[in-house]
Amino acid sequence: MGLLDHLFGRGRRVTEDNATVELTAPKGPALRVGNVQGLGARERQEDSFAILNAADPEALERQGLFAVVCDGMGGMADGNDASEAAVEAMVQLFRSLLEEGDVPRQLREGVLAVSDGIFQRFQGRSGTTAVAVRILGQELHWLSVGDSAIFLKRGECVFQLNREHTCLNDLYLQELHREPIQKERAERDENARRLTAFVGMDRLDRVDQSLRPWRLKPGDVILLCSDGISGVLTAPELKEAMSLPPDEGCHLLETMVGEKALPAQDNYTGVLIAYQSDKTGER
Repeated sequence: MGLLDHLFGRGRRVTEDNATVELTAPKGPALRVGNVQGLGARERQEDSFAILNAADPEALERQGLFAVVCDGMGGMADGNDASEAAVEAMVQLFRSLLEEGDVPRQLREGVLAVSDGIFQRFQGRSGTTAVAVRILGQELHWLSVGDSAIFLKRGECVFQLNREHTCLNDLYLQELHREPIQKERAERDENARRLTAFVGMDRLDRVDQSLRPWRLKPGDVILLCSDGISGVLTAPELKEAMSLPPDEGCHLLETMVGEKALPAQDNYTGVLIAYQSDKTGER
């Protein structure tokens, strides 16, 4: 069976309004996970997500935790179907990982195969962004395609781990060759938010990812989210939410998005993962 057949061999809906769960491995640090999802001002939900090994501590210790968020492209047909298909294929990719192999290479080759499968299925009519993390013990691997985001809170600082695939980043590079350099000129460009890579495009060649494991520390918090959150909330607002237990943090994310009351508020999805120092979940 080829990789595409393996990844697209099953079909089921994976978008769920999951309750917050506490994930505790039999040995080692505990993980607490929460999620939030909303329509915003849109008529239908085009974000999809999945969290694996939430109810199986042994699998959590053996395989690790996997979380993925995909944001179907609203400007294309069947964005919701594309995001659901991509999430399901990413789940199969996680289940096929070989720990003795090169995990970053497997993830990169896998997401490229997922993209090829989405392109073949929708013939270029649809696509989706994707951000995903795998946590096994203290080691974090992540990857992203498109403009969804992965944030890490460590201590009092919040960092975005991934580089978004938008024209804005290319415009920033162009500014380095102009005189005077004007960051604002790049940000005002009408094409600034246009995606330069997405899952489902023909011949995807841009994948941002960790090339070696990121060593987590007790107290670290990770947020995966669609741009309905990352493109709306400020760094201090994200920090405030990420400083709370995941269930409370997700509730605050939703509250803050709602308080913005943006007339064109996009679908929003977030997954918060708190890495704890012991199995009690106490911080």
